[in-house]
Amino acid sequence: MLQKFSLAVAGSVVTVGLLGSSAMAAGFSGEYAPSEWTLTNTNTNGFVNTSGVPGSISLTGGNNGGSGFGQTAYTTAAKASGLVSFNWDYTTNDVDGSSFDPFGYILNGTFTQLTSNGLKTPQTGNFSFAVLQGDTFGFAVNTTDNILGAANVVISNFAAPVPEPATVAGLLAIGALGAGAIKRKRQTTNG
Repeated sequence: MLQKFSLAVAGSVVTVGLLGSSAMAAGFSGEYAPSEWTLTNTNTNGFVNTSGVPGSISLTGGNNGGSGFGQTAYTTAAKASGLVSFNWDYTTNDVDGSSFDPFGYILNGTFTQLTSNGLKTPQTGNFSFAVLQGDTFGFAVNTTDNILGAANVVISNFAAPVPEPATVAGLLAIGALGAGAIKRKRQTTNG
């Protein structure tokens, strides 16, 4: 009886370990290819350029002629839990500088600014943040006024979590072991 309990506990630990592991996808490909992302313009006319994939994408914010605040967002769902990391290279054509067209990331609808305000010079950086499987995340360029020039950011060295290939194989193996145990029990009972 104790041996069966120990096997059940060990199986549960292995299952939890397999389900909790994730690998990293490098670049905008596979489970994070452009077809897996959504471009959303809220009161603006920004766009995304995916001609650099899988290595990079370029996100340009809005400049629609003065209709107030707007946001250009490029988002997707996290395929597994883990860290999202990327490099960013920001420039703005807004004559008033970066204060009027900030860049940042979005996590479940919350925008977090990464650029510094008040600069007219290019800005660069690298950043990482944690996601849970199913979280909506991405990148956004906001515009406070939609006039006097748009900002652009190039995202490169993008990496995000994907399920481990071993997860599926591990679950299949556990299922096969369980089926084998049931079959053996039936043979012992019937035989």
